[in-house]
Amino acid sequence: MCTIGAIASRGANGEAVLLGFKNSDSPPVGYWHGIAGAESGYVSLAYGIQPQKGINAGMNERGVTLISSYFGCELPARDGRPAERFWMNDLRGSVQAEALARCGTAEEALALMLERYRAAAEPTVGGSHVIADREGKLFVFEHEGADTAWHDDTAQGWTARSNQAFGLKLAEQAALPEAIRSDRELRLVRARGTLEALVRSGASQKEALSTLASMLASKGGAGADAAAPGDICADGVVYGRSGAALPHVTLSGLIWNASTLEMHYTAGRPGRAPWQVLNFAARRAEP
Repeated sequence: MCTIGAIASRGANGEAVLLGFKNSDSPPVGYWHGIAGAESGYVSLAYGIQPQKGINAGMNERGVTLISSYFGCELPARDGRPAERFWMNDLRGSVQAEALARCGTAEEALALMLERYRAAAEPTVGGSHVIADREGKLFVFEHEGADTAWHDDTAQGWTARSNQAFGLKLAEQAALPEAIRSDRELRLVRARGTLEALVRSGASQKEALSTLASMLASKGGAGADAAAPGDICADGVVYGRSGAALPHVTLSGLIWNASTLEMHYTAGRPGRAPWQVLNFAARRAEP
């Protein structure tokens, strides 16, 4: 349902730039930002959607970051039922919550995700998951039905997804209607270009944060109040982002900084709602 990604690079001054990001695109539902914990586990700076169990995206106190997005090849359903039904049988948030509570490295989190999905009793909602840590590891775990795949993007220093999978269902994705393919591909091009430029230029942490915030607020060229394929910030986009043929809006923009252990977020659409910062000690306004 979302545009997601991460960057693990060095600024020109040698400063580590370790950032994960997400725009949460959904039919309008409730959502939350906060600090999540577990008995004898790590605490996380987390984001969630009320119909979904667990944590939709977050970073724990060790800097391990997990960010989920929808992936599927079925045509969006028009059945008139509430948007909440599209999170039924969805393991993504529950498994990510467990990984954030238990795992101190990206490798550990990937292994847990693979184990849980291989043991799933029945097919679940498909997804792509960016997994990153303070050592600069960047993985993406993909799944739909009984199929799984994963990629190690550490060497290139960035990774992104916009409701695609690169390791499975390639023929099925190519056969999707143009409206779905276009929305997904245009967003990926924008995210990929942004991340490649940040790595190539040796952008500082401050520069990368500002650039990612601008990207999350960006539109595809149809204007600030119109919905168009390829909008990073959604204002009623119908196709390409989930299995629901319903208008999708961006509920929140989020950026996790693994160097400073902070979550930057908006309560509402980026570009309209102000950015705020949450750390493990306190919530404060963006300066």
